Amino acid sequence: MNFRGKHIILTGASSGIGREMLDILASYNGVKILAVARHTDNIMGVEGVVYPFSADVSSSKGVDRVFEYAQQIFGNIDIFIANAGFAYLERLQTSDWQHIEEIYSLNVFSPIYSLEKLVAINNGRPVAFACTISGAGLVSLPAYSLYCSTKAALHHFIQTYRYEKANNLQLTAVYPVATRTDFFDKATGEEDTPLPFPVQDSKIVARKYIKGIEKGKKNVYPSSLFRLSYPIGRAFPFCLKIYSLLERKKVRKWLGL
Repeated sequence: MNFRGKHIILTGASSGIGREMLDILASYNGVKILAVARHTDNIMGVEGVVYPFSADVSSSKGVDRVFEYAQQIFGNIDIFIANAGFAYLERLQTSDWQHIEEIYSLNVFSPIYSLEKLVAINNGRPVAFACTISGAGLVSLPAYSLYCSTKAALHHFIQTYRYEKANNLQLTAVYPVATRTDFFDKATGEEDTPLPFPVQDSKIVARKYIKGIEKGKKNVYPSSLFRLSYPIGRAFPFCLKIYSLLERKKVRKWLGL
């Protein structure tokens, strides 16, 4: 889908991949972007182009507020990019329902509910929905059990929904590998958290993300190394097991090993 003149909602727009995508999207002619994040201090508003909007999209009320405001200032919504998400890096030792619910609410329920909202209001117009899944939805990263499970759930929802969606809906799933942002430090609350291999620059991920939507790709793998190696791992499962064991060494202290 061509971005020129389109009305776009972008969640997770204040940092990381989302912040880089916002800069790219703002360069297109005639676009209007609702840049959504819990904290919008890092989002520079541009009159008639970028509209910072503070909302917690981990709840239905928060998502509803985003759509209501977007319809108020844009009218129609052409593209929704569900990029908001977070991770825990931890050893699961206690039973904590709220802890589980919080990560599923943002990483799984929010994008699915947002897609439902987009479909419900489009009135048969061509629309596009893209979401940030992650390579972690396809491989096992020790100490990231909850995060990997949320991304696996979103992956299977999107891939299954393709068989149900209307023809006017363009659906794009994006599978970044670890990026050089503060995402993983937030997962631990510490600095210099080890990153899973491979690692990629957020600018590159953002550029390939946007190009994937433009070209109408169903799946986007910003890392060529991951795109080529993952099918090998599926064909030879012991390769993925070795990878997970190597990654476990990086997070030994969080696993209590």
